[in-house]
Amino acid sequence: MTRALHKKGPRRQSVVVQGLPHYRSGLLTRKRNAGHIALVYGADRPWAIPGDTVIFTAWITNDSASYLRDVTLIPRSFTNEGMEALHYTAEPVPGDLEISLLAPGQSVMRSFSYVVADSDYLHGGSLVSAMRVRATCRGRVILDEHDAMVSLSGMRRD
Repeated sequence: MTRALHKKGPRRQSVVVQGLPHYRSGLLTRKRNAGHIALVYGADRPWAIPGDTVIFTAWITNDSASYLRDVTLIPRSFTNEGMEALHYTAEPVPGDLEISLLAPGQSVMRSFSYVVADSDYLHGGSLVSAMRVRATCRGRVILDEHDAMVSLSGMRRD
């Protein structure tokens, strides 16, 4: 707490003002060219039934004027409505999920696929696949996340 004292006015020590510490902090603005990464993630279809192959595609874009380093696509979770952990039928090898350098304006794409099982359909609801992208720009870690959902409410082929 700091007591407010005015040089030209009368000293009124009964007035107490809460204030900031006696040092100035930097501006609370984004650093220039600090970098920004965008993840767009979606499925090739809005709904699916057992036996359908769903292709999930992640587009990673450097939409800044700075180079991004150590870009990593991280699968977070993939579940059905029963909250069962699912595994992609086909996915990039771990080395393809890591991009050492992404130039300004450059994009990369990675795809994952999954064949819908009967057990997924029995739960109903949706398949939910969550992805995160992480990168370093000018010594700072930047992130983006996105989920892709596929409804399992379509008519079943018998």
